[in-house]
Amino acid sequence: MVAPSLILMFGVGIFPLIFSLGISFIRWEPKVPGRPFVGFANFKDILTSIEYWTAMRTTAIIVVAGITIEFFFGLGLALLLIGKVRGKRFFMAFLMLPVMMMPVVVGYTWRILWHSSYGPINQMIEWIVGHRVTFAWLAHPKAAIAAIIVTEFWQWTPFMFLVLLAGLAAVNPELSEAASIDGASRWQTFWKVTIPVIRPVILVAVLIRTLEALKLFDVIFIMTFGGPGTSTQSVAFYLYRTGARFFRMSHTAAGAWIFLIVIVVIISFAIRQFQKEE
Repeated sequence: MVAPSLILMFGVGIFPLIFSLGISFIRWEPKVPGRPFVGFANFKDILTSIEYWTAMRTTAIIVVAGITIEFFFGLGLALLLIGKVRGKRFFMAFLMLPVMMMPVVVGYTWRILWHSSYGPINQMIEWIVGHRVTFAWLAHPKAAIAAIIVTEFWQWTPFMFLVLLAGLAAVNPELSEAASIDGASRWQTFWKVTIPVIRPVILVAVLIRTLEALKLFDVIFIMTFGGPGTSTQSVAFYLYRTGARFFRMSHTAAGAWIFLIVIVVIISFAIRQFQKEE
């Protein structure tokens, strides 16, 4: 009875993992006949590739900056809506709409919003400065990265808000009352009582969001296609270009395994911190 599930799991998950590890030790390219065994040469090529580490740096910038902004805005919204607030249910339902949208739809929507000629963002800036603005947000490296971060912030801040709101709702109000009786201010109560109590929730929210952000591909594919040049190329997009467009399959497999090791290290560190909190 369990066999169908095991076969599906092996075919979809375990076999591709083993297969990708196997091809990372050979040279699988159209211009190289026979697929010879090359050992760790593909890993060496990846570790010495400037483009790969540039993609890693871009991914780190988007992940760190995006999740930091999402966390503080999400925490602020959670603090505003904790307790009895008029229209809370409507606001929460409205706020969750971006999370439920497909990343491709989000990418196309924000690509239009950032458009230099008819994008609403430039139009709103025109209303403020009083003259025509045709700034090409997606044509400048730093502006394009900022645009991607803002797009990710718009879609994923509601997720952070919902998780943190659940954590705040679970805090025993007697703890805050006891701190208030002892003479603690609201800020001291929040920093010394509330934050330590919800720290495991914060860790879980940040970890889940980090794992999702590290796989960023859809928005970059739609909005910038890694450009201008390779300035907005994430690791996932770099691996896509290397494998699906240039057919360097073994090179792609080696890069994917190195990235997997990085993710495993991050998860291990987060789990260790969580165990300390427990």
